[in-house]
Amino acid sequence: MQVREVMRRPVTTVRREDTARDAALMFAELRYAALPVLDGDDRLIGMLTSGDVLRSGELDDAVGGVMTTPAVALPQTAALAEGMSRLVTHGLRSLPVVDAEDRVVGMFSRGDALRLMLTPDDALAADAQRLLDQYRGARRWQVTVDDGDATVYGRFADESERRIAVALTRTVPGIRTASIALTPTAAEY
Repeated sequence: MQVREVMRRPVTTVRREDTARDAALMFAELRYAALPVLDGDDRLIGMLTSGDVLRSGELDDAVGGVMTTPAVALPQTAALAEGMSRLVTHGLRSLPVVDAEDRVVGMFSRGDALRLMLTPDDALAADAQRLLDQYRGARRWQVTVDDGDATVYGRFADESERRIAVALTRTVPGIRTASIALTPTAAEY
C-alpha cells in the first residue's frame, strides 16, 4: 500500500509571503500544528510550525522568514512503512505528500498511521467514542463495535440520553446498528 492511498486531502497551505499572523489564525482555527509552505509555483519550500511562529515572536513577519527548511516530505508513491518510519525518525506529527514536481497533494499524519494499525471495528469505535465524548464528556459513555454493530455502555439519566447516544453512534459511517448495553459494565460499579 502506498501513502497516496491513505493521505488526507485537501491540504491547507500557506505561501512564503503570508504573514505569521495569518498562519497563527489558521493554527488556532484548524488546530493544526504545521502547514506546508509553497512558493509562487505551488512547490513545497518549507514547513511552518506553531513553534516557528512562537519562536519568531513577531506576527507581522513573513512566513518565509520563520519557516523550517528544508521540509521533510514523502513522495506520493512511498510505501506506508516508509511514511511511518519518517514520522518516527524525524519526530514529526505529519508530513506533506508531494508529486514528482514537489507539489503538495496530501498530508500523512501519525493519526493516519495509527488508524492503519487498528481493525475496522477499532476505527469505528474510536470515531463513535469521539462523538460521544464531545457530546457528554470524556468516557461518561463507552462504545464497543463488533462486526459493525455498536454497543454503548454507561450511566444514562433517562431514555432521551439513551436515544441521543444511539443516534450519535449511528452517524458514524460504517456502523450498521447501535444499541444500549442491557447490563452495565464492571467499571460502572
